[in-house]
Amino acid sequence: MSKLFKKSYLVMMCICFALATAPMAQASGEKSGFGLGLKKMQDLWRGVTEPTKITTCRLARKKVYKGEQICVYSGANRTVHGVYNSPGDYCATAMDCKYEPNSDKSVNQLVQDFIDAADE
Repeated sequence: MSKLFKKSYLVMMCICFALATAPMAQASGEKSGFGLGLKKMQDLWRGVTEPTKITTCRLARKKVYKGEQICVYSGANRTVHGVYNSPGDYCATAMDCKYEPNSDKSVNQLVQDFIDAADE
């Protein structure tokens, strides 16, 4: 009986050693592609994350400067959004934009930043 016990003990030790030294498959810390979208949707369904709030933004100012155009939209609670186009492109009178209340930017500041960037 002791021979059988010694053989089984030796086999178990070899298996444990093989499992301990084998490289483990681990998921990458970076997430990308199709799986990232599914993760976000699952979190949304579980109520873990808040959905992105959208508001209607109306055209506040349109400026053409040095061959470029900016359309600046303003929405609820000082939400401001800028869209850069080629001159002559269409600026919609209203669009849906991400709701960012009490934004630190203003319509005039976005236009001035656009002009400053074009001058550089």
